Amino acid sequence: MFKRAVALILAALLVLSFAACTKQGPTEEKVPDGYHKVVDNMGRVVMVPDNAQRIAAMNGPTFEMCLCLGAADRVVLTKKPQTSNYPAALLAYPRVAEIEGFNNINPSAIVNIEDYLSRKIDLVLYYNNEEEVKKFDNVGIAAVVPILSTSQIDSLESCLAMTIDEYKVFNSNNMRVTADALGGESLEIYKQWKEYTDNIIDLLYSRTKDLKDEERPTCYWGNTWGENILSSYFISNRAYEIYLAGGRVLGPVTGGNFPEINEEQLFEWDPDYILVDNHGNSPDLVKKSVMSNRKYANLTAVKNDHVYRIPAGVFFMDKGSTTALMALWLGTVLHPDLFSDISMIEEIQKYFKTFYKCEITDEDTQHIIDGWYFSSGEENS
Repeated sequence: MFKRAVALILAALLVLSFAACTKQGPTEEKVPDGYHKVVDNMGRVVMVPDNAQRIAAMNGPTFEMCLCLGAADRVVLTKKPQTSNYPAALLAYPRVAEIEGFNNINPSAIVNIEDYLSRKIDLVLYYNNEEEVKKFDNVGIAAVVPILSTSQIDSLESCLAMTIDEYKVFNSNNMRVTADALGGESLEIYKQWKEYTDNIIDLLYSRTKDLKDEERPTCYWGNTWGENILSSYFISNRAYEIYLAGGRVLGPVTGGNFPEINEEQLFEWDPDYILVDNHGNSPDLVKKSVMSNRKYANLTAVKNDHVYRIPAGVFFMDKGSTTALMALWLGTVLHPDLFSDISMIEEIQKYFKTFYKCEITDEDTQHIIDGWYFSSGEENS
């Protein structure tokens, strides 16, 4: 999957070199004044206002990406959970609580185009849903798809066959497309971000590349919402990041967007580590529900207290701009001896100060590492 994804990214870059069109017009027309071309991750050539002032960041990680790229002040519409469920977002950018949010925005959601027209939106960052994205095209609203949905891969081997340079292209692509759409200072911030991220990737690779399979702990990633760790992702999801961190991924290869395994399969794998994503309930509740559940008591990860919540952030730390930061955290978990010089407290604080322009305390940073999240109905305090 990753090989194909990188090929698609490079193909999209070639499209930008040869294609020219207006927002909905024929390809031979020139770019209108005040607009620039963006090739998004559906391969579409989109005419985007040079300085879009009313942005709808609707695809999950896109508000966090706008914040990282210096454009949060221009976001006027986003997904409702982003405005209330992420304590680190409220800390890094308190105004997020005042941004209008829509509920039930997801890859298959039906777009009510009047919602966007009435709010005078001039740039939408949306999901990879061709039918719904056309609605924006039809009314002249610039709509960019910066993120492709995860798709099933043929094998784990094809995923891990990516070179480190190919992975850098893959890892930075979503941010590159978003920066292209935002324009202005975002392009310079993107360069700074990519240099920082590439350095983390190089650091991880240099310290784990020579590990033998038997030196790489096995990792299972579960719990896509709620407390059910039997719900998971395709084995391709974060497989390369787990490899960079010095681990080996375990997971299903069939079963829909969030495939669910059975208990027998989990015990057959008997992972060394169980990674619990930060969708849904509070960190303490999720970990306690796994550790105290008698049916999981004999799992190696449970017996060794190797059940970890994925760190939180302005959005989920394994997505948006912070995927490499998550991988670095995982390296410190799986191989503390190899990463003894890394303080995740300091690294996360550096990231927040550099890219979110926010200084955070050690206590709040530890909350982030623990998977900080407000469930619906929780007090945001």
